[in-house]
Amino acid sequence: MAFSMVPLSVWRRVIRFVGVAVSLIVSGLPATACSPSPAGSAADATPPAISASPTTPASGYDGLTRLPLSAYGTSDQDDDLLFRTRKSLVVRCMKGRGNQTYSGQNMTRVAAKSIGENEAVRPAGAWGYIGRATAKSKGFHIGVAPPGETGAATGYSQKDFGVCSAEADKQLPSLANTDGWKLTRALFDQSFQQADDDQRVAAARKRWSTCMTAAGHPSRDPEELAAGPWSTAQPTANEIAAATAAESCTDSSRLAAVYFAVLAGYQRQLISANSATLSAYQKQVTENTKQAALLLAESSRSPKLPST
Repeated sequence: MAFSMVPLSVWRRVIRFVGVAVSLIVSGLPATACSPSPAGSAADATPPAISASPTTPASGYDGLTRLPLSAYGTSDQDDDLLFRTRKSLVVRCMKGRGNQTYSGQNMTRVAAKSIGENEAVRPAGAWGYIGRATAKSKGFHIGVAPPGETGAATGYSQKDFGVCSAEADKQLPSLANTDGWKLTRALFDQSFQQADDDQRVAAARKRWSTCMTAAGHPSRDPEELAAGPWSTAQPTANEIAAATAAESCTDSSRLAAVYFAVLAGYQRQLISANSATLSAYQKQVTENTKQAALLLAESSRSPKLPST
């Protein structure tokens, strides 16, 4: 499941600290809809068993991508295919309508590419993780910078772009707002809340806070610390010291390890309670990506002639 598929309510927590991590800058993307109520209420959940020595993820990004619910929805590779297909469809249509210089200049996909960038994308959250390299070089000035406004590009007809964009949507309908799409978001929301309320996570967070106080950077939790204020253009020595202490305390408190283990446990319970809808959704995703591959091959052959 790519991070464009993660609930916006989850990213509101993370984006406060890290900026835009993975973005699709394309006109007409669908808005988030209300999510359905998942089976398996938080009140009835049994705290899942976890290993006595859970493994700390290599990064916040790694921890999130390896979650059980991340298997439902599109992968990073799927998202890249879907984006390239939609862009190819629009470009072909635009050229067919006489916009010969149009090359999709107002359609961009921004994502972290390297391991180092991934470490810096989402290192601060309820799990507390921040990589040492990122902490020492960037402090809490982290995340992938959002691109500039792309909708103002010139050299083509905005009316034609609207027509071609709508036609691409018909050829490759988005799965956004389907039952499976909304359920996956609802389950992510519920699992994050369950993990936040879990006593083992609370105990690890308390250990983290005690460690930070001893290090001279008192804070109740990682989110509060990462939120700042860190308003300088470049990280100060104090910020670097606080971020480095946070990395060390996350390790010694086992906060990230416990958090992701607990979160994964709750997600497995929710998947079991909602397996039919999730399986149907994953089938939709598979069919959608197969259709995208066929359309991409077809759209690359020749411009589409304008409608008469």
